[in-house]
Amino acid sequence: MIAMEINYKQVGLRVGLEIHQQLDSPRKLFCFCKPELIDREPDVRIVRFQRPTLSETGELDPTAIKEFKKRRRIIYEMYKDLCLYEIDEKPPEFVDDYALETALLLARIFKMEIPDVLFVSRKQYLDGSVPSGFQRTILIGLKGELELSNGKKVRIDQLCLEEDAARKVKESEEEVVFRVDRLGIPLVEITTAAELESPDEVLECALKIGAILRATKRVKRGLGTIRQDINISIKEGTRVEIKGVQYPEWFKPLIDGEIMRQINLIEIAKEMKSRGISANDIINEKSIDVTHIFKGTKAKFIQKAISQGEKVYALKLPGFGGILGKEIQKNRRFGKEFAERVKVITGLAGIIHTDELPAYGISEEEKNKLFDVTRADRERDCVVVVVGPEPKVLDAIEEIKERAILALSGPPSETRKANPDGTTSFERPLGGAARLYPDTDSPPIEIKGELLSKISRIEFKFPWDIAREISNKYKIPYDDVHRIILSQWADFFEVSINKSIDPRLVIRSINVITSLQRKGFEAVNVPEDELIKVLLAIMSGKVAKEALEIILEKLFQNPSLSAEEIIKELELQKVSEEMLRDFITKLLHEKKDLIIERREYAFKPLMGLVMEEFRGKISGNIAAKILKEELDKFLSKLKSS
Repeated sequence: MIAMEINYKQVGLRVGLEIHQQLDSPRKLFCFCKPELIDREPDVRIVRFQRPTLSETGELDPTAIKEFKKRRRIIYEMYKDLCLYEIDEKPPEFVDDYALETALLLARIFKMEIPDVLFVSRKQYLDGSVPSGFQRTILIGLKGELELSNGKKVRIDQLCLEEDAARKVKESEEEVVFRVDRLGIPLVEITTAAELESPDEVLECALKIGAILRATKRVKRGLGTIRQDINISIKEGTRVEIKGVQYPEWFKPLIDGEIMRQINLIEIAKEMKSRGISANDIINEKSIDVTHIFKGTKAKFIQKAISQGEKVYALKLPGFGGILGKEIQKNRRFGKEFAERVKVITGLAGIIHTDELPAYGISEEEKNKLFDVTRADRERDCVVVVVGPEPKVLDAIEEIKERAILALSGPPSETRKANPDGTTSFERPLGGAARLYPDTDSPPIEIKGELLSKISRIEFKFPWDIAREISNKYKIPYDDVHRIILSQWADFFEVSINKSIDPRLVIRSINVITSLQRKGFEAVNVPEDELIKVLLAIMSGKVAKEALEIILEKLFQNPSLSAEEIIKELELQKVSEEMLRDFITKLLHEKKDLIIERREYAFKPLMGLVMEEFRGKISGNIAAKILKEELDKFLSKLKSS
């Protein structure tokens, strides 16, 4: 994470959200297969290759071209439970009614304009995640809105109903493996305008949209059923899409990290301009085979590559001296962007550049030879070295040139992957309009009055209205309930209340779980049923409320154990007041010397011994009350004797 204070208004931050949520439909969007993952080994494996095609406008999408350059074979793992649609061997069926109704309901909730006729379109994907090479998607609504707590109304630009992609299970330089069980599960994509101006606004907007989706009772729950992407830009920067924002707490570090990255890339572009470097300077440079320089190198990875018949090539980047070594995000230098691009497009593990040499076993002498062979200026220029099979090395050189040219203009528009530390990694260039075109296999869908009338009769309550009802009914502060209703724990909260569990106890348990998550425990590993069993055990009086933290921590440490097993293992069955009183009576006799010495001031150390024995088994208030009663009696006897 980047520790810095950012003036978001000053940098001109603009963020848009894309939220993808799977729907809990009875079938897949364009076929009648069950919309669920299959937990067993596949029955069939299919090997394919994909290549880009011209769009309706005669263009090739740059994203598709980059994917094609990887030249990887694609393996689809298939099940007998599924139909041929999943592997693009049969046309689509008509759109699932339930999914369509759910998407229209959401369009109504967000006050969107719904077209009279809906058209199925194809969105081109050449990464292999869709066997057909395109995802079918339907534009459902336009120009909606969502109001934030500060009164700001954020535009919901569009809402689409589309099929989910296949799930990636494995990949290497040569191949990528997908399972097609997830392919076709209906989902909605909700896209906001880039009007969010701080991480707090982004967080609130995402939580509110997520809460609305859950409140429909028509969406899937669990890991992987909702995915969030953010589009970020700043003044003088460009739009960058960050994919795979898994948790709400990632928003701020990712946004701050991207701001820092774009600011530094803008500064690099200005520096290159001041040095007088143009795109032609880079284009005109030729790569040079420098394998001979490293014949006797001590760099083991280069030794190994040469022994296997691989090559070492060098490319001079004119005017880039010191640039690739600049830090653009925390612990990430600019050279990393070149290396990631080469890795993603060509599969080569990385690159070396003279800004970081000597290192990796490469000597100062070898570095100087690189400057000499490429006729580079030791102060002004940078030399990049690539190692690998010659065809891939030559492809990598072209990618390095392309990234260097992009550096002259600042941050490039691209799609990047979210990393847990607040940094991002290159995935691909941003897709263009050429990747979206009409689907000739699907008929138009006419939205008739009776369908809209049916949608208008579907009951729906906004989450914040539900929070107010619960707050009023149970006399709990609205802010506490509202926070839970907007969180991932909304369903857990509602289910618990429906089982007559005190909402205050549920809120307390969620606070404990949140604290455990900050310590690194994963909530997804613990079944919600077991959490509810813990709360029911407390409500029934089987265990004391004070045992909550102890049980939950043990449950998170051992998610395979049941609540009953943990309560038994920790011996947390609630004890009676009589048992407690008997223990205290014996304790006072054992600690008679301490009591004679400290009188009433012996209460605190005695209380510590009592709670050490009974922590989690009885209320601390009850323990303190009984200890005080028995200590007063004991002191009275001492006084009278």
